[in-house]
Amino acid sequence: MLNKLEGDIMNEINEIVELFKKSGALLSGHFLLTSGKHSDTYFEKIKLIENPTILEKIVDKLVELIKSKNLEFDYVVSPAFGAIAIGFLTALKLGKKFAFTQRENDNMVLRSGFSDIKGKNLIVVEDIITTGGSIKEVADCLKNYDVNILDFFVLLDRSKEKVEVEGKIPNSLAKVSASLFDKEDCPLCKQNIPLTKPGASNKFNN
Repeated sequence: MLNKLEGDIMNEINEIVELFKKSGALLSGHFLLTSGKHSDTYFEKIKLIENPTILEKIVDKLVELIKSKNLEFDYVVSPAFGAIAIGFLTALKLGKKFAFTQRENDNMVLRSGFSDIKGKNLIVVEDIITTGGSIKEVADCLKNYDVNILDFFVLLDRSKEKVEVEGKIPNSLAKVSASLFDKEDCPLCKQNIPLTKPGASNKFNN
């Protein structure tokens, strides 16, 4: 039986998941992920960005989580393109600066033009984590700027196994149970369920 605190946490998680579903961002089916794996669950981030009112409600929850950590930092950094709106809105609500990374020639780089990020304290905000590939690329990229990454935050964690980045487990608003399969062993393929490749950027890992 859940105690009151556990019950409150579960209600909060359920509320967040329902917001994703309401926006049409959380889908069930047979999907080809950018990691190359197959899954029965997919997060369509464009649907979330398409609904700013819902996105703001979710980001408000993220801001509460970040504030609870009592971190002193200067920048919020997010990877392009799906997490830009999330990271920017988070930075706006926290009164911090914002920067983003992007992929150039298959390499993650910090977008040129940001003025004084070197040596600063920052947090990384991502939309979703599955294998941890993208968020690890962001962390590796930022090492070139001698920054201090205090923590990592994601909206949804759909990882099957524990993911660590720079020795830290990313904080998430909710954990979504999602099955991941190698294409050779995918039961959805064996059931001849049509495979969908959702819209993607130039990313290769989630």
